[in-house]
Amino acid sequence: MRPRFFKGFHRCLPALAGAGNDLIVEHVIEFRTWRESLSRLLADFDVFLVGVHCDLAEIDRRERERGDRRIGEGRSHVETDGIHTFGPYDYEVDTSDGVSTTLTQSVVTAWRSRGTRRAMSGKS
Repeated sequence: MRPRFFKGFHRCLPALAGAGNDLIVEHVIEFRTWRESLSRLLADFDVFLVGVHCDLAEIDRRERERGDRRIGEGRSHVETDGIHTFGPYDYEVDTSDGVSTTLTQSVVTAWRSRGTRRAMSGKS
């Protein structure tokens, strides 16, 4: 069921954007093929891709504290799956110290001052 869900989820994004919706999407792009598919599906849209990094020990702590995560899943995304190796980001943040107003504002500032080149589409 998981592959079908994400295939549908990825396809709904251009449908929602194409209907005039502005979207903020939180998504762990777990596989290079997902990134490639999203790049194709979203090629006609203004996508600003933010890479969110975090210290592995902090990821482990957050998983334990939440209690509803498979321990080691976040670490495996970084160490084994290589989620941050699938291509560039338009902007990157580190949330090891949590998410602050300053960090959030830095994303908004980067988005507002973005150029025409996009990490997701490769367009310039």
